[in-house]
Amino acid sequence: MPGNSVDEKDSSGMQTPPPSQHSPEEDARVTAVIDCSTMRLGDRMACAWMAQQRHRTTGERFALIDRHPVLSRDFPLPRYFGETFVDWSEARIAAAALPRWDMGNLWLTVTNAFAANPRAGRFEMLPADIAAQARELAAATPGGKPRILVHVLDDAPYNMARRWRRKDADALCDELRRLGGEVVLLNPASAQFIGGFERMLAEMLAADLFVGGDTGPSHVFALLCADKPQVAVYPSMLKDQRKFAADQARLGLALPWDSLPKRPALRVITMKRRLALIWHERQLLLRRAGLFDGRDVARQVMAELAAHTKG
Repeated sequence: MPGNSVDEKDSSGMQTPPPSQHSPEEDARVTAVIDCSTMRLGDRMACAWMAQQRHRTTGERFALIDRHPVLSRDFPLPRYFGETFVDWSEARIAAAALPRWDMGNLWLTVTNAFAANPRAGRFEMLPADIAAQARELAAATPGGKPRILVHVLDDAPYNMARRWRRKDADALCDELRRLGGEVVLLNPASAQFIGGFERMLAEMLAADLFVGGDTGPSHVFALLCADKPQVAVYPSMLKDQRKFAADQARLGLALPWDSLPKRPALRVITMKRRLALIWHERQLLLRRAGLFDGRDVARQVMAELAAHTKG
């Protein structure tokens, strides 16, 4: 894992775990290891919420195996959830002989856990420079205008149903500006972000409201800024729920699969679906794609902001 590449080697050439930075009592609370190597950003937030709730209840902490080629380096969970997760090397994890905590069908598991305990998650740690950057961004917002952060989900070719049309997003942003909002786009063009993960976190902290789809930044905002309003523009999940119905029945769970951000208050807008021509990897494909009325969504966004301000 990042930050643990200096393990010493014994005379046989095998790596030995470095001394723990925690007391024996704290080490004893590390009860399981989670493998998040294949988890995307949104999955990691669901995993963090689940582990954090268990930590809050029992005091347990968890080690991580994280071999993701990007997120293990740029968005390691112990950096932001250092009370719940320990930053142990794989050598130390192996030496501790920790059992695996397999969350199974993650979104099915987390959805039912959240329904039983609809408690907001939170980031447990945040580098000071991110908070400072957020203050600078907020200070630069024109006076009296709400700062509305939007992530346009138009770079998800693996799931056309949840993908936004850029023209719908443009209509949304234009109407938000007409209604008096200061709109900030995380990705002004497809797959082109205004900065890295730390800039994303700073923008979220500076925002008054977040609008996004079924994508990683939506799930990050849900844990980072659960006290701020959030609007989720999502596809219908009936197809996925049918797909995982057998798992739900086998596990005896009351609620179906659901990939909405796990936070107590969330305004959800369900997209429509229709056949559309999608340009993907130099091919024109006919697919069922999501669409929404940008002007209508903008009005709902401003209503959510007004309700939050009034409350």
